[in-house]
Amino acid sequence: MNGSNFMQGWVVLTGSVAMIALILTAFGLMLGIVRPADALKRIGTILGIVMVLLLIRGIIANAWSGLSLWQRLGVTMIGTSALLVLQPRRQPKNRH
Repeated sequence: MNGSNFMQGWVVLTGSVAMIALILTAFGLMLGIVRPADALKRIGTILGIVMVLLLIRGIIANAWSGLSLWQRLGVTMIGTSALLVLQPRRQPKNRH
């Protein structure tokens, strides 16, 4: 996986989600569902979340590129193990 393609995809995805959220807020404002004061708070929240997501992307990509192959494998194994442990277990059905 190419890092620059991942970064470009992440920026496009984040921008698209932010645009959809801003459009929905604008529709709510035009239809009178959202008050102007609430709309300003929502727009500020949306833009804050977008900024945080873009910062997280840069930090993770920078940290991942600094790892050696063995460290990447270790991180991947730890993440996979954590997901398997956190999955809910199926309860066997009692048959009488």
